[in-house]
Amino acid sequence: MNLYLRLIIVLAASLRRVRLSYDAVCVTRFRVWPHDLDIFGHMNNGRYLQIMDVSRTEWMARTGVLTAMIDQQWSAVLGGGLTRYRRTLKLMQSYDVHTQLVHWDKRWFYFEHTFVDLSGKKIAVGVSRAALRSRSKWVNTQRVVDQVSPGAPLLPAPDYIRQWQDIDESIFKQAGTSSSQATNDFIEVTP
Repeated sequence: MNLYLRLIIVLAASLRRVRLSYDAVCVTRFRVWPHDLDIFGHMNNGRYLQIMDVSRTEWMARTGVLTAMIDQQWSAVLGGGLTRYRRTLKLMQSYDVHTQLVHWDKRWFYFEHTFVDLSGKKIAVGVSRAALRSRSKWVNTQRVVDQVSPGAPLLPAPDYIRQWQDIDESIFKQAGTSSSQATNDFIEVTP
């Protein structure tokens, strides 16, 4: 329930904030509340993913993507993420999340989310990918870009995004094999 409250607060605040270019950094401020904590007294690792969702939603609202989604009746689908934790966030600590679109391909938009405390120290960095879907099919990212920011040049993929794509594909193809199939022998995977 608290995630929805945060989402409503962030969306309401975004209405009063300046519209952003598709390639701008969107900064969203949060505070660690008691329900964000794990048993060790710091923000739960799963909460970072939820905060990334809220931050990405503010980015969509401030860039015009959310308006296009409503007009076209598209929905957003998260396609994966990766998070690197460096420091902890404690009870009542304020922090910012810097969300930025770093690349897109035919289906996915790739985002970077940097968690920063108020002294400027990096707490964590996450990357995520999200796509839009109509009722029957995936929405081509170029269609979204053309609607929100016509003529916007493609953002070249940072090395870490290309590496993540390769690893992600490998994990998807090889993970989940049953223990009877998991041997030290090479298992051929066909595309």
